Amino acid sequence: MILQAGEGGRRLPPGFLIGCATAAHQVEGRIDNDWQQWSAEDPSRIADRSNASVACDHYARYREDLAELGAMHHNAHRFSVEWARVEPEPGWFDRAALDHYADVVRACRAAGMEPVVTLHHFTMPRWFARGGGVLRRDAPRLFARYASACAESFGDDVTWWLTINEPAVLAVIGHLQGRWPPGERSLWRTLRVLRGLLLMHAAGAQALHTVAARRGRPAHVSVAHHERPLRPRRRASPLDRAAALVPNHIFNRWFLRACAAGRLLPPLGDGRRIAGLRESLDYLGVNYYCDDAVSFDAASPGTLFARQEADPSLPHSSFGWAIDATGLRRALRSLWQEFRLPLLITENGVADVADELRPRFIVDHLNAALDAVDDGVDLRGYLHWTAWDNFEWAEGYTQRFGLFAVDPVTQARTPKPSATLYASICATGVVPGHAPGDPDPEAYHRGAGAR
Repeated sequence: MILQAGEGGRRLPPGFLIGCATAAHQVEGRIDNDWQQWSAEDPSRIADRSNASVACDHYARYREDLAELGAMHHNAHRFSVEWARVEPEPGWFDRAALDHYADVVRACRAAGMEPVVTLHHFTMPRWFARGGGVLRRDAPRLFARYASACAESFGDDVTWWLTINEPAVLAVIGHLQGRWPPGERSLWRTLRVLRGLLLMHAAGAQALHTVAARRGRPAHVSVAHHERPLRPRRRASPLDRAAALVPNHIFNRWFLRACAAGRLLPPLGDGRRIAGLRESLDYLGVNYYCDDAVSFDAASPGTLFARQEADPSLPHSSFGWAIDATGLRRALRSLWQEFRLPLLITENGVADVADELRPRFIVDHLNAALDAVDDGVDLRGYLHWTAWDNFEWAEGYTQRFGLFAVDPVTQARTPKPSATLYASICATGVVPGHAPGDPDPEAYHRGAGAR
């Protein structure tokens, strides 16, 4: 049964941004960056041996894609600029690429959608990666130069900016787990990369603010923070509690607390002040998918003795992630209480091959977001991950998060039942109701066959 927004539902706050989030490498096609090289060198690195050479062909189809989302009453759209297109060689900025993204911004506005622009969504130019990537000494300066070029080219039509998407995820999967480029497995390097990303964020945010101030334009700048709370598997176990405490601090809080303090905080830094860091967050972008349960594992010093897994007591997505809408409410409330910054949900979605879980997931998580608003959280919007089934990094095309199915041969977009539901919510501003904090777990268990 498809839920409909209507009588008995809950109304979104006035001015609430609602739409979808995407990333360039996952949808655009024909990008020459470090990720394309990574998958081409060894196709077995990708679950289905695929690549993003075509993806959703969104680079060519963006006008009709964005018009379709606008026709479904989305009023915001998050997309990323591909650094490798804009600066394919060091210091050379491709005017055609900058003009393209300027037109993407215009197309968003023509479709009635507020553009939310991400500057770095996991990928980087090959020349930047070859020189050491995030750990280059000049990485902050180079990122600031790129951010300035984007702000100068199309910043007059952009208010909402995100410098870097999920710094902790990039650090962990690429440098601790080794499943993304550059394929390292080093806790020490992981922590250095996280520190390097903080420096890049500070420099990029400062560049965006500088250009905006010179042009007399507002600029709301943030990072897309991946909030994945780590909770002890056995709450009565001191070892499990300790195993959750340290990685939870480093990967869920260190980056944000360093921004708030304006300093490279211990244990990843020496406390020194970083120019532009304290002023780098005008709001907080929040990517939330799930919590994880943590058990102490003496055999895993490389992960700080923490073994993470999805809570087995909860229903799971086809990706194996736990589904619990109340976790979103807890996450928003916790971030608001600590940082007192306006929040924007920049990603939230579910891997669901057959679209059996997604309709209920959307309703429950939007209601959880409204529960957080009722708790006093200053929440500005919700951006669903994602618009189209796309290239999901190391999982290739095996995991499907989209509201639209995409035919890999014809590139035809087919809206799923969840797209119709979401369009109804966007059109009416009304979310189908449930008892606050009381999602329907049976709906997820019925859809669990998608795994």
